[in-house]
Amino acid sequence: MFAKIKPKRLSDEIYDQIKTLILEGRLKPGDKLPSERELAMEMQISRPPLREAIMKLEAQGFLEQVQGDGTYVKSMTSQKMDRVFEELAKRENTIFDMMEIRTILEIWAAETAARRASVDSIKQIEIYLKEMEDAKNEGKIGFVSDANFHAAISQATNNVVLIHMTNNLYQWIEKISYDVRLRKYQNPQAHKELFEQHQDIYSAIKQKNPAQAAKTMSHHMEYVMEDLKNSMNNNTKK
Repeated sequence: MFAKIKPKRLSDEIYDQIKTLILEGRLKPGDKLPSERELAMEMQISRPPLREAIMKLEAQGFLEQVQGDGTYVKSMTSQKMDRVFEELAKRENTIFDMMEIRTILEIWAAETAARRASVDSIKQIEIYLKEMEDAKNEGKIGFVSDANFHAAISQATNNVVLIHMTNNLYQWIEKISYDVRLRKYQNPQAHKELFEQHQDIYSAIKQKNPAQAAKTMSHHMEYVMEDLKNSMNNNTKK
């Protein structure tokens, strides 16, 4: 992934290379960079200019250093979007506005993933589907696997902007998944129905059928939206 650096201003060359990998989507939000020692060996450079480039990328919001853990690719939309969502959350029924936008993105992502998904991307989606099936069989909620399933579909589109947007929305999607599944997992039939919707989405993507992928995702998102509306109506009546 990382090419040998040619003599010039080393820190600028390193900066350009890592930044390009992020912008092209070859390094995705949440990806952890190799250690400084490993990167320096792979690029055949010394560590000081590498450290300088990483600090510059961190200052510009491309990377984030986690104390005692390492350096991670950061969502390019996170800081701006977090402020937007914070303000939107103060409005009533904002959740439905956000669900409408999410529905548009999810349907497009499923349709596009059916066209573009690589073998590895499809395998990753399948892994999260299997985790959801295990959760269903064990009577667990499985909300993290659900959110990961949708994130994996977004990554399968190879659309860098969508990938970064989805990464920024991940915690919110995870919360919605939890809320919906919390109401379903105690009902085996409802939990089974929810799993089958995801299974249908996966099958359409694996079969490279964009129209069917869009249709199955649309059905799933309508199901989630209706569940949220019923839940809020019930809470209002209490």
